[in-house]
Amino acid sequence: MAQDEKPPSFAEFDARLRAARSRDSSSNERSAGNVARTKFGAGLQVGIELVAGVVGGVLIGYALDRWLGTAPFLLIAFFLLGAAAGTLNAYRWLRRFDGGPVGRDEGG
Repeated sequence: MAQDEKPPSFAEFDARLRAARSRDSSSNERSAGNVARTKFGAGLQVGIELVAGVVGGVLIGYALDRWLGTAPFLLIAFFLLGAAAGTLNAYRWLRRFDGGPVGRDEGG
């Protein structure tokens, strides 16, 4: 029955794990396709940052305009703030992707 079977030993498991890791690391070397995918992902992330900032600003501005009855002033103001925030986030993401310093400039 099933009770007679012994589970695999830890040594056997370690050997199988080492073999799988060595196969994975040898096939995971950066190729032109991986670099292209990485650049595509970074571009997609930058676009998402820009769109999210603008959409967030527009939604907040629209909600405040409806609540306070100040249309379209807060919508315009928060659109500009959202666009600025999205641009800043995209710039920070590109700096991180490029390997530059993240955060405020360290000038005096």
